[in-house]
Amino acid sequence: MTRSTGWRRSAYLLVLVGVTCSQAQQQSSPAQSSTPSLGATAETGTETPGEIYKAAMHPLDVVRSSLDNWSDAELGALTVGIHKAHDACEAANRDDYAGDDLYDLSRLCALGQDWEKTNAVAQAYIASKLEPHRAQAYALAINAMVHMNAIDLAVATTREMLGRLPYDAEVAYAVRYMKDDLEEASNPGALTLAAEEHAAIMAALAQETPLKATHGEAVMSLGAMYDSAMELAFWQKYAGEDAASSATVAGVDQALGLNSALTSEDASRVAAVRVRYRLLGTRLPEIKVLRGLESSMAKPPQVVRADAPITVLVMFPDWCGGCRKMMKPLMDFGKANKEVPIHAYGLVFEDDSVIPVKTAHEELLKEMKGTSTLVVPASTAQTLGASDYPLGIMIDAQDRVRYIGVLWGDAFKGDGYVEKMILKIVAANPALGITMGGPRKD
Repeated sequence: MTRSTGWRRSAYLLVLVGVTCSQAQQQSSPAQSSTPSLGATAETGTETPGEIYKAAMHPLDVVRSSLDNWSDAELGALTVGIHKAHDACEAANRDDYAGDDLYDLSRLCALGQDWEKTNAVAQAYIASKLEPHRAQAYALAINAMVHMNAIDLAVATTREMLGRLPYDAEVAYAVRYMKDDLEEASNPGALTLAAEEHAAIMAALAQETPLKATHGEAVMSLGAMYDSAMELAFWQKYAGEDAASSATVAGVDQALGLNSALTSEDASRVAAVRVRYRLLGTRLPEIKVLRGLESSMAKPPQVVRADAPITVLVMFPDWCGGCRKMMKPLMDFGKANKEVPIHAYGLVFEDDSVIPVKTAHEELLKEMKGTSTLVVPASTAQTLGASDYPLGIMIDAQDRVRYIGVLWGDAFKGDGYVEKMILKIVAANPALGITMGGPRKD
């Protein structure tokens, strides 16, 4: 029995099999929000044509990087491809292939979602000791094991990969995927794996250059490396290990260096991570609300939280299709826990950098009419350090931020990530006195 496929897992799989666009080939996490500036960089005063091209393509890339934003025609074409790949994988005999063909067979089986055969073929390539696709084969095997719910084996294989291969971009992305999957399940192994990887990613950061694949074209930017390294600090904070968390932050900042020549995109991402971390344990900045979508009240509503031990906020740009789909489950979650009470609000903003047409914004907002979603200024994203979406924030009755980070698409369903994180907060703070009563919609 496989676990439900979240946005990150879908994006990561499509990266591995080579389906997605240029942005997704370098980023396996949810769509990044901050459009790179066309202005000056800190080092040269001007951006290169390559950086300007990347900035110009960014709006298209961020929309395409989530399957929830794909058109029916694109999804239909992908479905046809999956069926064709599945049939071809089923008919193939692993022993008939070697070298690049064997690796390509593992990718074909992954696209066809035949996870047992994907793992078997990837393991056969790894055992061949060929180097060109060894890291990618490990990544395919790990991804397949997660889909088969063989989590312990996936973690063991990730550790094996870390011990046997040079720490390059392919390895870094595979470890990031495994860490995030463990965190989604509230598995304490996420913290353990992050600690085991930490020395390697710190050494990579200290080089102050993007991390490249030993074989292949994958690249992890300095901003993405910083983000991945800082996961350990966030998780230590959530576990109540404040001193260890502070030490991790100091070490990561020292490894990156104060004089690193960051691109505008990397600088924006690093700054956003730092903003989010600084918010932990502090009062949430005041959030201006422009209007609510639940009803047609004349007076703009406010984020009600004074009477709630926990308030959950989910912020996102209006173009994020998966985020819009979360608003109904979010509202159901709040209603199911109204006796606690737990308040839950969506915070949506109109992102003109991706959608410059006002009428298009209004059409997207109509999809969330009747939900507990509040329209906020676009500047709220910078205030809260948003770089990926949907950004979840959990605050207590004193407005102190207890959690801030990217949520998964099914975070509010059943015994989902939001409920698990609230229970973790409660365990660390028994005085909150929360007993959960969330919906069970598996």
